Amino acid sequence: MNQSELVIAMLTELQAAEGCIPREARETVAEIAGVNPGYISAVIKSLPHLHEQSFRYEIKVCISDRCKNKGGTDVLKEFQRILKIRPGQVTRDGLFLLTTVYCMHYCTKAPNVQIGDKLFHNVSVSDVPSIIKKYSAS
Repeated sequence: MNQSELVIAMLTELQAAEGCIPREARETVAEIAGVNPGYISAVIKSLPHLHEQSFRYEIKVCISDRCKNKGGTDVLKEFQRILKIRPGQVTRDGLFLLTTVYCMHYCTKAPNVQIGDKLFHNVSVSDVPSIIKKYSAS
């Protein structure tokens, strides 16, 4: 196993056990692997299944061409505006992680958003506040 594989294996195991990879754990992995902590952060940011912070809900916004053409980009921007985060980031309260996916395979019902197992179809910018509120109240 080379160094990169070792780092990814350790981070994946930590993610599975802790739900995220906190700063202290990142520093320990860097020390064990003999790499700079910045390298560890770069690896985490490049692999979508790894997260530096824990979160309760992952909001996936489809950015396929069909969803974009039907307003998906505006929907994504509205999630960003309200939550004050960009894709790949977690809200300060740890409630939401915002991510993008290329296609959810419901193109006829675009734009699409997924939170957990729940799919939202034909999402408009005006729907975003109520979607967030529904999960904020849980």
